[in-house]
Amino acid sequence: MVNKENAKQQIKELLEKYAKVVEEKRFGKYTEADTKAEFIEPLFEALGWDVRNKTHPDEVTREETISKGRVDYSFRINGIPKFFLEAKALKANLDDPEFAEQAINYAWHKGCTWAVLTDFDQGVKIFNAEWKTIDLFQSHLKTIPRQEFLDRFEELWLLSKESFEQGLLDKEAEKWGKKSKKSSVGEQLLNDLTIWRAKLSKDILARNKDKRLTEAELDEAVQRIIDRLIFIRNCEDRKLEEETLLSVLRIWESKHRGTLAERIVDVFRHFWDDYNSELFKPHLCDQLDVSNEVLEEIINGLDHTKDRTIKYDFSALDADVLGNVYEQYLGHILKKTAKRATLAKKHARRKEQGIYYTPTYIVDYIVRNTLGELLKDKTVDVEKIRVLDSACGSGSFLIKAFDVLNEYHSKKDKDYNQTRLDVETGTTFTKKVEILKNNIFGVDLR
Repeated sequence: MVNKENAKQQIKELLEKYAKVVEEKRFGKYTEADTKAEFIEPLFEALGWDVRNKTHPDEVTREETISKGRVDYSFRINGIPKFFLEAKALKANLDDPEFAEQAINYAWHKGCTWAVLTDFDQGVKIFNAEWKTIDLFQSHLKTIPRQEFLDRFEELWLLSKESFEQGLLDKEAEKWGKKSKKSSVGEQLLNDLTIWRAKLSKDILARNKDKRLTEAELDEAVQRIIDRLIFIRNCEDRKLEEETLLSVLRIWESKHRGTLAERIVDVFRHFWDDYNSELFKPHLCDQLDVSNEVLEEIINGLDHTKDRTIKYDFSALDADVLGNVYEQYLGHILKKTAKRATLAKKHARRKEQGIYYTPTYIVDYIVRNTLGELLKDKTVDVEKIRVLDSACGSGSFLIKAFDVLNEYHSKKDKDYNQTRLDVETGTTFTKKVEILKNNIFGVDLR
């Protein structure tokens, strides 16, 4: 981890180098490439980013294609984009609205909150790309002029890798009302799920009459689609995957090639390849015609409220809360008529299908007194531990087992947060992914 005093000293030296360039009247000769190499990249190296990817593969990627254009840099932690940087030459006019819109557009299409614009000379501009708006003042968080880099070092440090690991920029923005506060989905999820299921059922029934779906097929297809989307949102908020759903939606909106359903099925295939979960196994739901409008409403609804005052955080949702929501949700059974599909409540279904959930405090007690005790034994090879829940349901025991293993490794391994390279495949992974693939196993009906 970079020492803040060393970082400040490096930035001071960089400013002295810049002053010399101005003094020698070489200012106008700097191209965008020169500016990046001699000032912008060193600035972010001082802030703790592995710009050269010497020890963290793909931590900083260059010239990434987003929608109709390219972004100069993508800054990532464990493969998850934290902000996009648009760099300009020293002589560029950083106040040109087109530059800011370009940076924001890049981040917005990837579902990434932060966009940064800089030419070093005029400092750095930080924008929130959560809301795509023509009002740049609404998106603008702050500008830190070059002349104030040292005096406002603590603000500049918000762009450091350490800051993003601790979520400091998000907290600063929330304090000034420049970012929606993330909130657990909580009670609203049950109501939303019921509405989405009804709309999705009616939509699929109306658009797929030629397939002559049975009640069971319609019920299963609708449930599978919603379960998959919620699984993906959990992966996004737990930083196991980047912002996938919003990115696909926004890129589709900008290009309008094919249907949104086709793009979402591509995402499902990616999760089937990566997770090999029965949930994403090729299924009837992949072949159904679903309207763009309904899918768009569900994807947006799983991310934020309609008024955008709350951005949902599935990682903050306890397993038993989600389990209780699903317990009530699955108590609604689908009824189909010739013209429409409706939902009717049937509490007996929960009992018939064994739909019960264990409270979090009981799950925690059981896991910590089994797996937790085993981890205290220094003779045990932790890499060979296999945790199996043969009737995992919503996965509360497996989630807690993952948390306990994750906690164990983070305390034992000082390089725990580093991204690792698989020399055989050339892909990168983190210890969290390794735990999920090697230590955690679950089986259930769905």
